[in-house]
Amino acid sequence: MNTKTLLLVFFFFTVLNISSAQNKEPEMIKVFGYVTNINNEPIKGALIFIDSVKTNSKTNKKGYYKVKIPSTTKEIAAYSPDHGILSDKYSGENKVSFVFKEGKPLSEEHLVLKMGYVVKKQKQDDSIWYGNYSSILEILENRFPSVRVYNGKILIGKGPNSFGADSDPLIFVDGQRSNISVLTTIPTIEVKKIRVITKGSEAAEYGGLKGANGVILITLK
Repeated sequence: MNTKTLLLVFFFFTVLNISSAQNKEPEMIKVFGYVTNINNEPIKGALIFIDSVKTNSKTNKKGYYKVKIPSTTKEIAAYSPDHGILSDKYSGENKVSFVFKEGKPLSEEHLVLKMGYVVKKQKQDDSIWYGNYSSILEILENRFPSVRVYNGKILIGKGPNSFGADSDPLIFVDGQRSNISVLTTIPTIEVKKIRVITKGSEAAEYGGLKGANGVILITLK
């Protein structure tokens, strides 16, 4: 093989490697932290923004949040209507916490118009965000307003809608009848889609009176 041919081969593989690197999706990193006030009291319901775009993540009653973000992220911010917004440059760490020193009410309109933030969430596959939760029960409780989880039971809506005391909804995983015990064994990263059907004619189609307490449909990857 002559020198000219060697140079052409080297050039080809160099371009191929550069192209592959450019097309490679950024690594996803799990980030967690706490949002509190100056007295170290948790701030519940604070929204988390990644590079000025709202995510599906928000703090729980302990002020705790967790979110999966691209490794290319430059900034993380926490927003509370009653306390304003705090931002922090991101440099690869796994824990990022925020402490609001004083309350400064800030509307979402102000957040968008005057600060350039995007409140409308980017369209993303829900399965990306499901992996941020520790269990399917946590997903149901945090992502579906009509669902409550307590004492290892799931309640949809106001309460039992059948003549008996049973309040358990119907649960289907990939089209197969399931139960709460099975849900606790499924890794959240394996969940592709979750749909909750509240009480009504649509729920009844899945089992008459048995579907009167609501239906949970789970599709795995």
